[in-house]
Amino acid sequence: MRLLPHSIKWKIAIFILIIGIAEGLAVAYMTYKEEVESAVERTRERIQTALAFTKAARGYVRSVLRPRIDQLISRYSCIQEDFILEAQSSSFFAGNIFRAVGEEMPDFRLRQVAFSPLNPKNTPNQMEKKIINYFRQTKSDSYEGIETLNNQRFFIKASAVKVKAKCLRCHGTLSAMPASVKEIYKPSRDPQWKVGNVQGGIFVYVPFETILLKAQIQGIIKGLVAFVVNILIVGVILVLLNRYVFKPVEVLREHADKISRGEIDDEIPIQSDDEIGQLGKAFERMRVSIKKVMDLLK
Repeated sequence: MRLLPHSIKWKIAIFILIIGIAEGLAVAYMTYKEEVESAVERTRERIQTALAFTKAARGYVRSVLRPRIDQLISRYSCIQEDFILEAQSSSFFAGNIFRAVGEEMPDFRLRQVAFSPLNPKNTPNQMEKKIINYFRQTKSDSYEGIETLNNQRFFIKASAVKVKAKCLRCHGTLSAMPASVKEIYKPSRDPQWKVGNVQGGIFVYVPFETILLKAQIQGIIKGLVAFVVNILIVGVILVLLNRYVFKPVEVLREHADKISRGEIDDEIPIQSDDEIGQLGKAFERMRVSIKKVMDLLK
C-alpha cells in the first residue's frame, strides 16, 4: 500500500505542507510560551515597583514626617495627641497610600505583617509566617515565588522588615508607647520587639491565575496568528512552485507524450528562460528535428 502519490508535485507539496504545519505549530508554541513568560516578567517588574514605592513611603515617614510631627507636637501645646498615627506610622501611611494606588492596580494586594503587631489585622497568616521564618533562617531580605493560599495561587514578592530603634517607641513596651497609640489599639501586653530582629515583612500579592489567564489568551491569539501566517507563506510557496515549476513540467510531459505517439505538429510553448525554459527549448529542437526527419521520409 502506497502512502505517497506517484506525482513528484504532490510529494513535494505534501512534504512542504508537513514542514510548514510543524514549523507553524512550533512558532505558535514558542509565541505562546514567550507571551506567558513576558506576562510573568511584566508582573514581576510591577510588583517590584509597588514594593519599592511602599518601602520608600515607609522610609519617608520615618526620616521626614515623624521627626517633623514630633517637633510640631512639642512646639505647639494646642496639639493634644502625642502621636499622630496617620502621619507618623510608616505602615499605616504606606498602607493607605497603597490602597489609593490600588484603584489603578486592582489585582495587586499589599500586606504589611509582623509577629506581635499592634493591629491584629497585621498578624501574618501561615504562608506569611513561613516566609518571615525564611528571612530569619537565611538572612535574606527578599523573597519571590508562587504560593498557594486558600486554594488560590499567588505570585508574591516580599521584603523583610527589621526592627530599628525608632520602632520601639510603639512596639517596645506599654510604658513607652504613646497614649494615642494605646487608645487606638488597646494592647494588653508589651509587643517586645527587639532591635535588629526580622519581625515581619511587606508582601505584595497578585493572583497568579489572573496573570496566567490573560497571558494564555494573548499567547493563544498571537500563536494562532503566527500559525496562520506561516501556513499562508507555505501556501504562497506552493502556488509559486506550481506556477513556475510543476505546471511548466506538466506541459513538457504532455508534449513529450504527444511526440512519443507521433504527434509532432504542435509547437512546444516556452514561457521562461530559466532551467525549465531551457529544457523546453531542447524539447522543441528535438520536435523540430524529428519533424524534419519525418517529412523527409514521406
